[in-house]
Amino acid sequence: MSYNRVILMGNLTRDPETSQSKSGMTICKAGLAVNERMPDGQGGYKDEASFFDAVLFGKRAEAFARFMQKGKPCLIEGKLRQSRWQDKESGKSRSKVEVIVDSWEFVGSKGEDSRGDSVQRAFGGTPQPAAAFGDDVPF
Repeated sequence: MSYNRVILMGNLTRDPETSQSKSGMTICKAGLAVNERMPDGQGGYKDEASFFDAVLFGKRAEAFARFMQKGKPCLIEGKLRQSRWQDKESGKSRSKVEVIVDSWEFVGSKGEDSRGDSVQRAFGGTPQPAAAFGDDVPF
């Protein structure tokens, strides 16, 4: 049983970047900004952003790169992976935590991206629950 699970919803900070592995598998890298509303100490609130790097592989990566772009909201689910290396210039130890994405979903209303529901089904995703009810959401 794996306890390394993370679910994040936010906006892409840059367009997805794709590359190919030596075996020909598509690799997609993207950045995600996640906002958290915090009290500002003066009776109001401010948004604090956290930034995450996400990596997708295979058909999932191809679909993500095709349909997502900078500024679009999305939900990702996956596991955290820490990479460690020595900086070539300074020799210092470096590390970075990435989200290895197992699944992703479009976020937003149908009006924002009318392709979302049908595109998601075409690539094996699960449609958003409200989409099954059209405009008559039962809650």
